[in-house]
Amino acid sequence: MPEFDAPDLRSAHVIVVANEKGGTGKSTLSIHISVALLKAGFRVSTIDLDTRQRTLTRFFENRASWAANAPWDVELPRHHAPDRGNSENVRDNETWEFGAFAAAISEVEHEYEFVVIDTPASDSYLMRLAHSLADTLVSPVNDSFIDVDVFSRVHHDRSQRGQVAHYADLVLEARRKRKLVDQGIIDWIIVRNRMSSTQSNNAKQISASLSRLAPELQFRPADGLHDRVIFRELFPIGLTTLDPIEEAMRGSSLTNSQLAARREVETLIATLQLPERSRGMAHLQARHDWFERISRYYRDLKD
Repeated sequence: MPEFDAPDLRSAHVIVVANEKGGTGKSTLSIHISVALLKAGFRVSTIDLDTRQRTLTRFFENRASWAANAPWDVELPRHHAPDRGNSENVRDNETWEFGAFAAAISEVEHEYEFVVIDTPASDSYLMRLAHSLADTLVSPVNDSFIDVDVFSRVHHDRSQRGQVAHYADLVLEARRKRKLVDQGIIDWIIVRNRMSSTQSNNAKQISASLSRLAPELQFRPADGLHDRVIFRELFPIGLTTLDPIEEAMRGSSLTNSQLAARREVETLIATLQLPERSRGMAHLQARHDWFERISRYYRDLKD
């Protein structure tokens, strides 16, 4: 049997933003990916599985509030924020949470072109389930070997260095299950995120380390977003650098830093290589073209 048989693709392309390590900017990436797709004219649904922090939910609540009186049409997704189980029985909680998540997925998987799922920084039942549904898995990491250690062991002893770590093992298992279920593929992109504006020797080492790991763990390394004040400033009003924020600032022109932030987000979206709709091509056909393109990449990566 060929390694990559034609899958039975659902209509929606599922993007899961996840990493077991906290503080890597998962919600920031989820926000910008969602808004970028909305602005490209796609039908987008978002699901917030981080039932404690609810950062993605808060952002879209802020965006909806701004939209009520905005001077332009503000794009909004179909957003789901499943509640967490509150029983004292863990299995009952998992059953409740699975039901809520399954209901959200079944509602949107055939009506929307993209589903963006933000996940908590923990190894949970729902987090693993989300991984198994992913077409594109985006895992942000900080420029730190502490973050790299969740993928591949960082150790002074070379005999122990490079062993597959817990989160990478979780992803590899999700890939195995996905292939068994529908012959699908998970395009895994590890994104260096919250990067410093100055290129340090440590950052260069992290970049080189991820490039070395890519063929072994079968992922695509990419640069993400710098740690910019503008991302935090826009959160309370539910806007991103992709929005016409110069209008929100009453005609003020954007600063060089704000323009750089916008280009950074646009570059990241292009790097994800998501299915692109073109004239005369239905979204599902674009999904199949994406599958063929990404499959070739991973075949070449193994060679």
